[in-house]
Amino acid sequence: MRHLRTFITVAEEGSFNGAAEKLSRTQPAITLAIKQLEEFIGLKLLERTTRQVSTTTEGENFIPIARRLVRDFDSAIYDLRATAERRSGHVSMAIVPSVASNVLPDIIKTFANEFPGIHLHLDDDSSQGVQRRVERNEVDFGLGSLWKPNKLLEFKPLFADKLELICHKDHELAKKTGDVHVKELGNTTFLDTGITQTLRIRENFGESKFDFPNITTLLAMLKSNLGVSVLPSLAIPKSTQNLVSRPLIPTEVREIYLITRKGWTLSPAAEAMIETIIRETPRQMEKHGLTMLDATSNS
Repeated sequence: MRHLRTFITVAEEGSFNGAAEKLSRTQPAITLAIKQLEEFIGLKLLERTTRQVSTTTEGENFIPIARRLVRDFDSAIYDLRATAERRSGHVSMAIVPSVASNVLPDIIKTFANEFPGIHLHLDDDSSQGVQRRVERNEVDFGLGSLWKPNKLLEFKPLFADKLELICHKDHELAKKTGDVHVKELGNTTFLDTGITQTLRIRENFGESKFDFPNITTLLAMLKSNLGVSVLPSLAIPKSTQNLVSRPLIPTEVREIYLITRKGWTLSPAAEAMIETIIRETPRQMEKHGLTMLDATSNS
């Protein structure tokens, strides 16, 4: 690149001395650079006279090519530096819907203000889907529960939200004013979801013939008073028409982790997003009544 820049400047200035002054280099250094470039190419690019320097036919034809090469190189370096300095880039994330809709909006707003040149792409999915997307390198990282242990992935604990009973307001369990013991769910029609199937207290609910992985579908079934279910507090809509929720005993929580691939170097943009999530999570925990997850917990 230095040889090309030197050639372009000499051709524009029509003088080795002029080029040396413009490039803040000595005249012998300029002369040597042109000589080396011509020897490398195998063609004479400049005609030298006692008064001025002019381009040969080959040199004249090469000038626009040299300018384009230098421009493309400078542009590529600028883009790389912008990425390294987090002024541009792209982040892709997979997140469970309840976290995406409740915890992420404020965090993303903060991130967008701090890094306006970085583009974000967010996919919501079940914890199983989040984990698979990270494992398959479809996204930079994920936020979700531990679906199953995976030696290819790292799980950094973030927070936990309590599980609550949710049912129609006319259901007999809705009439209770206090906590509901999980054993009381044994004689009910229980509606399974991807969340409930992995719970430690699932054995208390009895066998279910209904499985609704989609939360929207599950809520519709609950509103029809088909049965009862259990959801994390973040997944329970704030305005649940005809639905009520009750605390469960013994208490069980859903644990949310930051999921990344082991040994994988994240882009500066993804690192910036993760740093923002970790920094802003305590504020969201306070806002939504979440609890800190033990750093040694992985299940």
